[in-house]
Amino acid sequence: MNVEQRIYADGIEEFIARCNAIMAGEYHRLPIPEQRALYETLARSFNAPEPVGVRSREVAYEENGVTRRFRIYQKQGRRSDALVFYVRGGGFVLGSLDTHHVLMADICAATALDVVAADFRLAPEAPFPAAIEDCESVLRHVRAHALSLGVAHDTLLICGDSSGGNMAVVLCMRLRDAGDDAFAGQVLLNPVLDFSRWRGGGGDAPLLTAGEMEFYTACYAPGDTVFHEHVSPLLSGCFAGLPKAYVMAAELDSLRVDSVAYVERLMAEGIEAELVVEPGLVHGAVRARNISEAARGAFERACAGLTRFADDRTRGTTA
Repeated sequence: MNVEQRIYADGIEEFIARCNAIMAGEYHRLPIPEQRALYETLARSFNAPEPVGVRSREVAYEENGVTRRFRIYQKQGRRSDALVFYVRGGGFVLGSLDTHHVLMADICAATALDVVAADFRLAPEAPFPAAIEDCESVLRHVRAHALSLGVAHDTLLICGDSSGGNMAVVLCMRLRDAGDDAFAGQVLLNPVLDFSRWRGGGGDAPLLTAGEMEFYTACYAPGDTVFHEHVSPLLSGCFAGLPKAYVMAAELDSLRVDSVAYVERLMAEGIEAELVVEPGLVHGAVRARNISEAARGAFERACAGLTRFADDRTRGTTA
């Protein structure tokens, strides 16, 4: 990516500077506990107050000796017909329910849909497929206990950012392969869908360097695992029968090509898919929604995609 040609949207240079001040230099070479602590600090630094009228609660359950957790977000005056299952980013190595807490509350406030945020084990302590298995377990638990949990169950949507976008696509594939067409739509934010191209580094982009991508790839999918269709679905994954999609890409993100390729593949299967390349934005810019009008607009368009898919299912349309 030619740095001479970058034209940032409003507020994005400030966003980049603030991110780089916290997670400076080759931070991915620090001990992993330090990386995780920095990421928590980064998330807090961009959080606005939680939206009024949204309440959240955390739920834990045990399955096969593994304790799993998730958070439920519901808005006063909520729609009771649809739920968003959200899978967070963080390169499979960083992040927690806390790092995306305000984002979940904001999505809930903007859509009036119930939101469930899944927690999952992190790499390298728990490499692929642990995170996917955790998310699928949480999803099935929520569906099986929707009435007792008091969450919507008529329509299920899935949403994820970055590596969470990867897991969102893989969950769609896994449910389809199990004969389960639960998802009415998928909304992806800057998804990474081919980890194989980062095995030996690659091109740097703002807030997403080749070094960190190579490191996180090795943590999550060491060796030939990176070629698995549930790690790099663009390589050999079959997308027939997946739900309709809204995919947000950032113009100045090295992962933009993944979004373009994925939407093209979905459309080739006859699946309704919309790609929006947001001008002047960088990877992870949804976190800049409180300091950038452009990032705020991208966030609102993604939320509109969720509500549109919920409305489509309510009206009984599938096209």
